[in-house]
Amino acid sequence: MGKSSKKNKVILAPPLPPDVDDEDILVSDEDVDFVEENREHVHLITGLNRKALDKVVTRVPDHDEDKVELLYEERERKRRAALALKPKDDDDLEVDPVDALPVKTLQGELLYRTAKRARSEDKAKGAESRSDDKDADAKQSSQKECKGRSNKKEDSKLQNVQRPLEVPKEKLHSVVLEEVKEELSADELFEKKKAQLAELGMAMLEDPESNIRSLNDLLIICNDTDQRVVKLAIMSLLAVFRDIIPSYRIRQLTEKELAVEVSKEVKKTRYYEYTLIRSYKAYLQKLISLEKQPYFYLVAVRCLCSLLDAAPHFNHRESLLASVVKNLSSSNDVARYLLIYTYSNHFLPNNAI
Repeated sequence: MGKSSKKNKVILAPPLPPDVDDEDILVSDEDVDFVEENREHVHLITGLNRKALDKVVTRVPDHDEDKVELLYEERERKRRAALALKPKDDDDLEVDPVDALPVKTLQGELLYRTAKRARSEDKAKGAESRSDDKDADAKQSSQKECKGRSNKKEDSKLQNVQRPLEVPKEKLHSVVLEEVKEELSADELFEKKKAQLAELGMAMLEDPESNIRSLNDLLIICNDTDQRVVKLAIMSLLAVFRDIIPSYRIRQLTEKELAVEVSKEVKKTRYYEYTLIRSYKAYLQKLISLEKQPYFYLVAVRCLCSLLDAAPHFNHRESLLASVVKNLSSSNDVARYLLIYTYSNHFLPNNAI
């Protein structure tokens, strides 16, 4: 009796928690929102059998494992026998329980998912549709290949066009260095030419007759590519001409005078006057050409006005006056004031403006 009582001893389930009134349950706003959003699933909760859930299930301890396996095998045989008795449609195909999990109903039944079999006609149609799809895919792929080839050609053309514009970093670095060197060399060259202008100007002022050829050198510098050098050159020539222009008008020699033999001093004087007039004429032509450029306009007008004030009697006076009169209506206020002031000094009575 003692052994049988031990074997048949039942293990009781733990006691259920006490019931709680609905008023004592605190419901959060999130729970309320969830229930309102999922009203179609509320019937699953309301349809639960509370008594069946609260039913106490007892079990016998020390149950033999072999017996448990036999119970499962017997249950599986019964299920298979029941399925064999059910009529099956040709279109339905049961899915292996291992591959798909069953769905358990509220009544405790297990329902396995099934898939419809494809009929022979459907298979044929599917094969035809697949072949059509393959043909369409082949056409689309061929079109895409053609487009891809054309796009590649266009890309290659663009790359060929853009390749000359692309410069490696090393070349860019070398280009920058060359530009810096050019800037430094340009500044150094400007300083050298500035010193050269000062040297030529001082030589002309110290001894004009001996250094009259320096005027030609100064005129050559007026054609320099650097605008700063050109501006300094024309200002240097202005200072030189204002100082060396004589107080008389130089007369052109006749053929008889040129045929007569003269002393070295007379030849030197004639050469000096000839070179001075020729250089002065070239200087006036340079100023008239520079006044057409905006960068040199104001400085050219100042030089013309200054020459007219300093030597109104000297040669090529007509060209000088014509240039001054032409610019009297200038839009530049400073230039217009200089021109009017210079003109009034020579033509208005009592030098009144």
